[in-house]
Amino acid sequence: MMDFLHQIVDSVMSWITHLGHWGIMLGLMIEIIPSEIVLAFGGYLVSTGDINFWMAVLFGVIGGVIAQIFVYWIGRYGGRPFLERYGKYIFITKHHIDVSEDWFNKYGTGVIFTARFIPVVRHAISIPAGIVRMPLMKFTILTTLAIIPWSILFVYLGKTLGENWKTIDEKAAPYVHWLMYAAIAAIVLYVAYKLWKRGKKKSYSQGYETSEKQHTAQKLRSLGADYRVLNTLTVRSSSSSQSIDHVVVGPNGVFHVDTKWSTGNVYLAEPADAALSVGEAGAAKPGEDPTAQLYRHEFALKELLREQQLQADVVGILLYPHPEVRLIGKSPAFAAMKPDQLVAYIQASKPKHPLSQEQVAEIAKQIENRSKPVR
Repeated sequence: MMDFLHQIVDSVMSWITHLGHWGIMLGLMIEIIPSEIVLAFGGYLVSTGDINFWMAVLFGVIGGVIAQIFVYWIGRYGGRPFLERYGKYIFITKHHIDVSEDWFNKYGTGVIFTARFIPVVRHAISIPAGIVRMPLMKFTILTTLAIIPWSILFVYLGKTLGENWKTIDEKAAPYVHWLMYAAIAAIVLYVAYKLWKRGKKKSYSQGYETSEKQHTAQKLRSLGADYRVLNTLTVRSSSSSQSIDHVVVGPNGVFHVDTKWSTGNVYLAEPADAALSVGEAGAAKPGEDPTAQLYRHEFALKELLREQQLQADVVGILLYPHPEVRLIGKSPAFAAMKPDQLVAYIQASKPKHPLSQEQVAEIAKQIENRSKPVR
């Protein structure tokens, strides 16, 4: 096995030697060997005068970004089960996936930048971004901003080391440690800011949110005896745990409702314009997808049903109860509405897999059994 890996490394180095900048890009795109080695060897070629420093950095950034977009698409269309089974072929283990998913859920989409400098996490942070369908434009921008200093550092160190470029790990260690500490500090500051902001908003909105959730739960009871309504649950599947405001199980499927406490204009992006959505206080803000949480809810519910060998349509709904909210555009994958439209929408939904009353009762029972109330 080691001989085979050495042959691969030698082949990649040969490509880079003969193809120059293009070889660096291809070496990073296929992700067979660590980016540090490819970039350091590129720096060595800069020291010999074979290639230009800034062209090496440019093609290194392009190759690194394309490689991460590839992993993003695997996460988006293959999901976690696919990666757990086949990730080893691109040197991504279940441990990588677990750690990166935990970081992503804790720190949000901004971690796509900072995690690039953290060992273990940086190898697989693109996976949860793909699974929750983070807007591709935002993902690409954050990834590019992180890969630029990484590429400059290792091309420069490879140039400095010259023929000793193979000692890059030892030479780069102090720099990588400082980058890691800076990234962790940025994450800590970001989390502290978010907690402060959340605490400031909580005292103002808690009473309003509680009353609106109760009002929605009361509305859903008017669906009648054919539907089972479950409110404020933490739904658990084998690989995910998601807090969901309302879950409705009926003859036309499983509906999960996520309440959004926004005011003003909410821009529900079409797929081609997914980077534009709602910001704080209703201001249009690029890069935040209001449907990201719904994708996680959908994943947990579908996985739970799959584990119990049950089949049903799973439908996500974004609910905006604030009287001053205005919905603009259309969500790419989920329905978005005011509370007074909710019951009619659920009743009018046409299922691909209609459910009998026995199936409705069984699905509701399994969701309840695998969940716990949110207090």
